[in-house]
Amino acid sequence: MGNQSSKGNSATKGEVYHMLLVGETGSGKTSFLNLVYNVQLVHKLGFATSAKQFRKYNKIKFENPSKRPMESATIGSELYEVRFEDMTIGIIDTPGFGDTRGFEIDKQNVKDIVDKVNGVEYINCICFVINGRQARVTPQFQYVVSEISAVLPKMSVMNMVVLLTNTRDETEANIDMKEVTSFLGGEIMQENIFCLENPYCKLEKLRNKKPDLPCEEIATGLKDDFSVASKTLEAILTSMMRLNPVKTCDFMTLFVMKEAVEKATLKLMIACQNQASLIKVIGLKKQEIDEALKMKTLNQSFKNTYTVPKIVIVYTEDRNTLCGADGCYSNCHLECILPKQGDHKVKMCDKDIIKLCHCMDEVTNICSKCHHSYDTHYHMMHKFEKKDEQVTYFDEAMKERYEMAEKSVEDLSTLMKDQLDSKLKMAMEEVVQLSEDLINKVNHFEEHASAASYAKLIECQLMLVEQRIKATPADGVINGIMSELVKTKEQLLEKLQLLTKARQAPSASKDINADINLVIPRTSDSAKCCDPEDIY
Repeated sequence: MGNQSSKGNSATKGEVYHMLLVGETGSGKTSFLNLVYNVQLVHKLGFATSAKQFRKYNKIKFENPSKRPMESATIGSELYEVRFEDMTIGIIDTPGFGDTRGFEIDKQNVKDIVDKVNGVEYINCICFVINGRQARVTPQFQYVVSEISAVLPKMSVMNMVVLLTNTRDETEANIDMKEVTSFLGGEIMQENIFCLENPYCKLEKLRNKKPDLPCEEIATGLKDDFSVASKTLEAILTSMMRLNPVKTCDFMTLFVMKEAVEKATLKLMIACQNQASLIKVIGLKKQEIDEALKMKTLNQSFKNTYTVPKIVIVYTEDRNTLCGADGCYSNCHLECILPKQGDHKVKMCDKDIIKLCHCMDEVTNICSKCHHSYDTHYHMMHKFEKKDEQVTYFDEAMKERYEMAEKSVEDLSTLMKDQLDSKLKMAMEEVVQLSEDLINKVNHFEEHASAASYAKLIECQLMLVEQRIKATPADGVINGIMSELVKTKEQLLEKLQLLTKARQAPSASKDINADINLVIPRTSDSAKCCDPEDIY
């Protein structure tokens, strides 16, 4: 890249010198081209005679019929060959960048420029035409420089020439040349900076305002101006002849590199969008899991166990007097010493014997313990004991909701683990790989291009869009201009953010399972419900 031809540095009869003419819309680039041609008529015929033959030299078929301001007058690149003394000057006229018709127009213009440049063997100089009256470097100028620098080899900085229009000398120039050169990617030598008050523009104005004005009067008014312009033009051509030509094959190589970067950027954007969509799906599934977990929590009490007291009869070594009245279960007299009657096994005792029990009132035969009649009592080798018994109660409706929620958690967790987990891992690996590929292509491009950086190119596009948004009138909202500008701004911001993230991306060999776990946390029955936005 950056190969320069070893062609001589002095003019040779029949030699062809090529100039790439670049400028933002409205800089006076096309008028300069017409001046180059018409000055030759002055040299050949004298001013009075040639003034009658002055005409536009740029080809009409390549002109934009629109008269809207800030739309380029030139709609395609074209090679114009002009004889100047003993040599031929091939001027490649380029469309004005920063056209309000959009970046797609500029993108096509770059392709046209490269194709036209590729049609010649070498370029002797790149002439940047700048309106010297403007007070500062505009976003549009920065954009123009960034776009053309993207296809200029690094060594071509030595072949750059600056032409300040609408000024006779640098004292009339408002623009700061230090600021200009800072955007051109290298220092421009003083002998390669020229000022021009283009008399051809004055000629056009006179013709438009006073079409019947005799050529003799035009000659009287503009002869000196054309003489000064002719000397300036000769100085430009002399400077151009001293510069070592740059082989044009490098322009096409850079254009291919830039397209490779743009394709890599587009691939990464699509991969990031796919990853974002997948993360969104995962977020929705996680919300469903959280809702299911909440449902489980709300219905987990479908099973309740209660402690119920229960009366049981237990065997004892001694005889006891027990009350058999309904619901009483009183051990009225334990270890009673009444005589044993009949078998020791459980059976009703003789009632008369019960009257003799210590717990019975001698008069009323009512038990002093339970206050029941003697005839409800028994005398046996057993007693009543109170024991607690566990009883389980099921709420069938709650149980059904709990089981449904539990199944949902299991199914969704399986889906995330078996499918979404692997898909996300693949998506993240693809983003990492595409990020590495993009940065490699960007670095390769920046090594060979005169452009400061690929990011700077996007930033210049962004500045131009922001300027247009501010300048868009109220009716721009109605006819959709504003929405298109805002959409373009968002896309450029996305590209910048993407480029920044790509430079910070981890190596493709890095284990990204930890990153995946941040997006797909493992779910368990004890998992707490959390904010679905945590994954972002």
